[in-house]
Amino acid sequence: MNEKKEALLQTLLSQLPDEEKGIYSEIAYFLAELGYAPEKQRTKDFMLSFRHKQSGKVIAKAGVRKGKGIFSAKFFGCTDVPPRYAAALESEIHSRNGQYCGPLRSQTQKNQCNTCASCTGGKIGYVYSYPDGHEVLRCGAYPIPIPGITQEDASGLKSLLTEQHGYFLSLQ
Repeated sequence: MNEKKEALLQTLLSQLPDEEKGIYSEIAYFLAELGYAPEKQRTKDFMLSFRHKQSGKVIAKAGVRKGKGIFSAKFFGCTDVPPRYAAALESEIHSRNGQYCGPLRSQTQKNQCNTCASCTGGKIGYVYSYPDGHEVLRCGAYPIPIPGITQEDASGLKSLLTEQHGYFLSLQ
């Protein structure tokens, strides 16, 4: 990571509460090892996105809002999503009243978003199944907020990000 990217990361870490610095640092350096570099977002809060050098894909975002850490990640390419992250997806769908969601087009196009230009045909979407059996597709262009990540999440989060990274590489 070059000096400018390291400075961005250190700015993020300096604004986080002490109990969150360890996990955010560990995940950020892990993403750097996978080839993702932090980029400052143009938002009122301090927010970094982690974009892959070659593919240009954003896999995660990390930032600070009201003195607390915010972390979101993409995991639509993962086959066995742990309950913690599936619950985050469900919460995101419900909190936005279905915004960024649409019906599935067909089983052969199961992971293709059909509601926005950024991912149509790009195979980047989350399939969410309601208890009654009907399924919707949540756009994969935006990462899913994962509330309250802690050091106990490190291993599972790294596995999820590694699998998503592999999925991104398979699209090239």
